Amino acid sequence: MRAFIERYPVAIFITLTLLAQFSVVLCTWWLIPEGEEMHSDSAGARAAHMVFRFRVFFPLGLAMLMTVYLDGWGGLKKLFGSFLHWRVPAKWYVLAFLWKFVLGFLGVICVVALAMDEWPGFINDGWLRGIMTTFFFLIGIAVVEETSWIRFSVTRLQEGKSALFASSVVGLAWGAWYLMMMMIGEGVPDGIPWFAFIISMFSMSVFFTWTYNNTRSGTVLLVMQFFSNCAFLIAPMLPVAGKPPYFMIGFVLFFLLLAILVTIQGGARHLNREGVRAKWSDPMEP
Repeated sequence: MRAFIERYPVAIFITLTLLAQFSVVLCTWWLIPEGEEMHSDSAGARAAHMVFRFRVFFPLGLAMLMTVYLDGWGGLKKLFGSFLHWRVPAKWYVLAFLWKFVLGFLGVICVVALAMDEWPGFINDGWLRGIMTTFFFLIGIAVVEETSWIRFSVTRLQEGKSALFASSVVGLAWGAWYLMMMMIGEGVPDGIPWFAFIISMFSMSVFFTWTYNNTRSGTVLLVMQFFSNCAFLIAPMLPVAGKPPYFMIGFVLFFLLLAILVTIQGGARHLNREGVRAKWSDPMEP
């Protein structure tokens, strides 16, 4: 059993994570009374909401459990150690702050220029309140996802596979994890086409892997993920009821273009122009 887990840790992680997510989504769907939503006031809806919350913790919990099993308690230092590696050139933090806003507004500008929709304004109403009420959740989900999908999964796959292959597999699995929530209309913004969502998650995995392979910094990824989520609350990218989701599709297409460009820049094998990709077996950064 141990030899099998050592040989296929990422495949096991992805399989168990998606099975757990499917179980949570199925249980949630079953508990919500017909005609109600998760945030309704019935006992069934409240029970569904309680179950649904557990989806967030499973990827990180499983990554930690498998790390301890395979590498001992010291493996947790390697799993979380990249968050202490914050001394990288300032340009990476500038990129982390701005990338989602730049792509989002490029999509909006193109849609407006093509006369497919009207200018929606620069920022959404109530964006500050949205960030304040979800601040700790946004930080928490960034820690969970970057640790589970990038640090644990991508670096282990990159031991024997190319960076593009590793990020593609992880990105599609990451997208499937969210796609299950889209099926019941909970946990993700309404109105995003499923294909746009999958393309976005694939692009994000490639882009984040390129960033990590160049910086080895979990801190940069944390900032990048946090402001990625904040951008949806601030910039007018998300679909609006009664309108086609042109702004979101525009963002996704520019994001895919960015993923292609960083692949060309860094090379599919390493996603790093210096020819060295991050591997789990690498010694910890000082």
